[in-house]
Amino acid sequence: MTVYRDYDLDALEAQYDIVSTIDDIDVYHAQYGGLSAKAVERLSGKLDIAYGDDPLQKLDAFPTASGGAPILAFIHGGYWAAGDKAGYRFPADTFHDAGAVWAPINYRLAPAVTLDDIVDDARSALAWIYKNAAEIGGDPDQLYVFGHSAGGHLAAMTLATGWHEKYGIPENAIKGGAPCSGLHDLNPFLHTSQKNYLNLDDAAVSRNSPMENLPPAGTKMVMAWGGLETPEFRRQSEDYAAACKTAGAEVTTHAYPEHNHFSLASELTNTESNLTASVFKMMGLN
Repeated sequence: MTVYRDYDLDALEAQYDIVSTIDDIDVYHAQYGGLSAKAVERLSGKLDIAYGDDPLQKLDAFPTASGGAPILAFIHGGYWAAGDKAGYRFPADTFHDAGAVWAPINYRLAPAVTLDDIVDDARSALAWIYKNAAEIGGDPDQLYVFGHSAGGHLAAMTLATGWHEKYGIPENAIKGGAPCSGLHDLNPFLHTSQKNYLNLDDAAVSRNSPMENLPPAGTKMVMAWGGLETPEFRRQSEDYAAACKTAGAEVTTHAYPEHNHFSLASELTNTESNLTASVFKMMGLN
């Protein structure tokens, strides 16, 4: 019996079991962790800055020498239940040398908190960065966000409209974003194992689905995904990109046939990559 689109429950669960599509995920964790350690050693960033009271409500920042630089906040993945910014410090090398502040953030994790709480953390972190941009060598009027996987979902939710007044920042505080390999339509998770630890119901899905909370017209966006991801993961990005374009966002897309879900982040080590170049262009970097 089908439960979502043309998938029965087992087939749908398999579509969203992204880890099972990777031969050895620990290889990527080791690679990115090693590169991140080297970036910290070279750049001496400001680590574990608190934007809230919880131990997980912290962010890093890698300022440039000149100050007043564009800022790119980064939100990690992990199905909202795992992951850490420490493994994604490595793109600081790329963006610092291009004249931008790289600022990866952590957030509270399910099942200890709800998805609403996690979205709140992402927005709170971006609001803190906007209000304290000078402290991390950045320009509040040049704030952008990048996210991958569940972090792509969270990045997209910071690009949505209607939340900024509550956090004390202007509606146009975030100038653009790159939600990559994201989870933008949460309806499938009303049927899969994610429903339980995220405590999802129809209302929570509606509140927290980027497909139902699109960015305003004119928003600059870059989106990328791997061709070796499952069809449902690819559909999530393709459908959201199309919806954002229809809503008037300026969307650049890159599909990488050779990349799986976890190898995609390696593009951020290469300044000649189409993904990196598009993010540079979005941010006005050379």
